[in-house]
Amino acid sequence: MIPIQFLFLTFAISLAGFACIVAFPAARSPETVIGIPFWIIMVWGPSLAAIILSFQSGDLAELLRRAVTVSSVPLVTWALVVAPLLLLLAMRPFAQDETTPITFGLVAAVVGFNMILGPLGEELGWRGVLQERLNDHIGWLEASLLIGAIWLIWHLPLWTIDSPHAQIALPLFACHVMLYAVIIGAAYTISGGSILPAILIHLTFNVAANLAIFAGFRDPNAWFSLSLGPYFVLAVIACGIVFLRTGQSGLRWLQL
Repeated sequence: MIPIQFLFLTFAISLAGFACIVAFPAARSPETVIGIPFWIIMVWGPSLAAIILSFQSGDLAELLRRAVTVSSVPLVTWALVVAPLLLLLAMRPFAQDETTPITFGLVAAVVGFNMILGPLGEELGWRGVLQERLNDHIGWLEASLLIGAIWLIWHLPLWTIDSPHAQIALPLFACHVMLYAVIIGAAYTISGGSILPAILIHLTFNVAANLAIFAGFRDPNAWFSLSLGPYFVLAVIACGIVFLRTGQSGLRWLQL
């Protein structure tokens, strides 16, 4: 019952924030003073839903503890965390546009902005509640793909307005979201219930995409197109890591 309640509450909160963004054209960008409060409400739908439901069930302290747990996270998971940033460095020579110097201040701003308008607002819900429940009932890979589809649907309203996301071709974004869901789901599955790797991998996905603009990929579609293949390979590697560590394929029909 929790997943249904979680999804209902998540979409209700996020759509309420989105409705305000639609109502106020000046709020279409999350980089404006008017827009940021509504974007926070919209983006934080999953985590707010998780916090509310966990508080009602008396599990809020446990949810928050899992968000900072490090002891159960294997070393290989940290490799998945840094992989998007290493991928950006490896692909930088293939950028068609001129690069812009990336300063420490810029990186700090991008990290802070993306942490608030991304993983902190989502991962307590997507992985902390939904993946946790679904992994117990279906294979982890099936759960990850299902969450990926839900995650994509959750993002779709952004293509109905002039938002930063709308600059990315929807099919490309959809493929990336599904691959991200598999990689994050794999990291979560081998991390003993810790949500921290999911938060950090989500962050590095976003930071890499943002910094790609300064690395010479001025058109977001250039980065999303060129990185699609490497992310697919990373998703396959992540599946292999889960199988080697747990013996699980993540697919019920394989009965493994």
